[in-house]
Amino acid sequence: MRDEFDARFWVDHHEAFAEGIDRGLAALRSLAGRFAAWDGSSHQLLALLLAFAITGLSFNTTAA
Repeated sequence: MRDEFDARFWVDHHEAFAEGIDRGLAALRSLAGRFAAWDGSSHQLLALLLAFAITGLSFNTTAA
């Protein structure tokens, strides 16, 4: 009984799940394309992200 219920649930929701995964991958692909086409200030963006990461790590270690 449980196997039949799971199989029906999978069939009913498989298409929506696959479409959601496809939309997520397309969004990541679009983001990667926009990042690759950046106007030369990508080193500044990476420095900003690195600064946030270092700050976050230092807050975590000093709070403990």
